[in-house]
Amino acid sequence: MTVYLILASVATGLAQPAAPVAPPGAPVDPSATPAASPPAKPSAPADGSDKSAPNALKPRTAETKPVRQAPPWSDAIQNVVSQRYPRGIADLKEIQNQVQTVVRYARPAVVGVQIGNSVGSGVIVNAEGLVLTAGHVAMQPNRPVRFMFPDGSRARGVTLGVNQSIDSGMMKITDKGPWPFVDVAPSDALADGEWVVGLGQPNGYFRDRAPPVRIGRVLYKDADVINTDCTLVGGDSGGPLFNLKGQVVGIHSRIGRRITSNFHVPISTYELTWDRLLAGEIWGGSIASAERARNRPFLGVTCNPREEGCRVTQVMPGMPAERAGIKVGDVITRYGETEIASFAELAAQVLKTRPGSRVKLKVEREGKAIELQVRMAQVGRDFPGAPPLES
Repeated sequence: MTVYLILASVATGLAQPAAPVAPPGAPVDPSATPAASPPAKPSAPADGSDKSAPNALKPRTAETKPVRQAPPWSDAIQNVVSQRYPRGIADLKEIQNQVQTVVRYARPAVVGVQIGNSVGSGVIVNAEGLVLTAGHVAMQPNRPVRFMFPDGSRARGVTLGVNQSIDSGMMKITDKGPWPFVDVAPSDALADGEWVVGLGQPNGYFRDRAPPVRIGRVLYKDADVINTDCTLVGGDSGGPLFNLKGQVVGIHSRIGRRITSNFHVPISTYELTWDRLLAGEIWGGSIASAERARNRPFLGVTCNPREEGCRVTQVMPGMPAERAGIKVGDVITRYGETEIASFAELAAQVLKTRPGSRVKLKVEREGKAIELQVRMAQVGRDFPGAPPLES
C-alpha cells in the first residue's frame, strides 16, 4: 500500500530527516507506510509585521518579471544522458552543471503552499499564476491559499480542481502578476532511467532556506504514476519533478517505506484533465482512503479482475452499459482512444471520464468486433455492493 506525503501540520507531527539517494535501479519496496508529518516553521506573522527580519515575507508586485529563458541543451549533456550511466568524473561534472542550470531557472517558480494550518508545495506554469500541485494538497476547490516564494515574497490565491483518483490538483494566484513560471514537458518525453531533479518545500516553508534540490533517476513509469529514487520527505507534496531540460515532468505525490519509493503524478495526466481542473471540478476516488462511490463517473459493469482481458461478468440494470448494449460475455477491448487489456485498465479510464460525456467502446462478442457508444452516468447515492476503493 502506498500513502500520501501527508500535509505537514503547524500544530503536530514529527520531522522526518532526508535519506541519502539510493543507487539508480535499486529495487522498489512494494509496501509502504505513512510518512511522518513534520511541523511547519511559521512563515511570518499573519499581518506580515515582522519588519525586523531581513527576509520577512513581503507582497509580490506587478513589476516582478517572469522567468522564461529555458536552460541550454548542449551536445555534451546529450551524449552523457544517452549513456546507461556516467563513464567518469567528466560526465558527472556535466550532469552537475546541467542540474545547477535547471535549479537556477526553476527555483523562482517553486512555491510553498499554506492552506489553513497545512503546508505543501507547488509550481507555477504560466505568467498568469496557474499552479500545479498534488490533489491532497489542494484538497477541494475554492479554498484560500497563501503562496510563499524562495525570495521571501508572498501572494494570495485559491484552489481550483482536484482529481482524487490520481492525486492531481490545480491552484491559481489571484494577486496581480506576471509571475515566474516554468514549462511543462511533452506528455511522452520521459523515459525509464532518465535523470530527474526534484524541488519542493519539505517540512514547510523556511525564510532562510531555498527549496532543497534532490537528484535521481526514473525507475518505473506508467500512465498514472512515476517512480524515482529522487528522495522525498513530508511537505514535498505538490512540488515539481523536472527533467534536465528544466521541464516539469511530474508532481510529488506520495512515498513508501524505502528511499527508492518516491511516487509522482505524471504531467500527462494534468494535460488530459486540464479543463476540468481549471473549471474547479473535484472527482475520482481518493487513493488515500476507501471513500464512498458517490459522485463518481459510473459505467455499470463488473469483470473478473484475475482473468486475462476485460470480460464482462455482470451488467447492472438501467445503467449506462446496459443502455449502450453491452452484454455479459462481451470483452471490452477499447475505451475511447485507449486499448483495454484488463479490468483495472478499464476502471482507471472510467475514473478519468467526465460524467455525462459520451465514450466510444469496442467489444468482442462471439468472435466479432462491435463498436458501441455509452453516455457516462454519475453516481448520486451510495448503492448496495459498491466496490471499495483500494488505498
